[in-house]
Amino acid sequence: MKTKIERVLEEATIKTFEDICFMYLEPELREKQKDLKPDAAAEVGFHGGYTGTLVIESRGDLFSAVAVNILSDDRPSVQQKKDALGEIANIICGNIVPSLGRRKAGGYKIESPRHLSRDELLKEEKRKPLAAVMLNFNQGRADIKLFVDDYISDKEIKD
Repeated sequence: MKTKIERVLEEATIKTFEDICFMYLEPELREKQKDLKPDAAAEVGFHGGYTGTLVIESRGDLFSAVAVNILSDDRPSVQQKKDALGEIANIICGNIVPSLGRRKAGGYKIESPRHLSRDELLKEEKRKPLAAVMLNFNQGRADIKLFVDDYISDKEIKD
């Protein structure tokens, strides 16, 4: 069973891909895309009530497709692809952090996205996320992980 945070992360990611990238979920591709290796990743940090990061990994042709669809350009540069993936991570992060609760004055500050190298991505894979979703699109797969330092759910706070 998914946690509340996982459901919100999944909904925010699906909505972002549909509204911004014009890409739609293709769950039947799960088996076909399960062994795809990551070809790019971006990370967005945040701090406020909680501190953490959101990481998005693209697999298959998703890295290119995101930039093509956002920019309406059939031949985006590598930098444009990195920027587009980072922007998607930024939008998803902005939609997920309010659901963490523990708001403080000034809200959350979301940092600029940054591209992760393969070595950095390997280090990220060893960390345990608070929530993670794997979504299959016709253009490839997106793996999104939310890492939150010292997270205490609203339910735990009330108990």
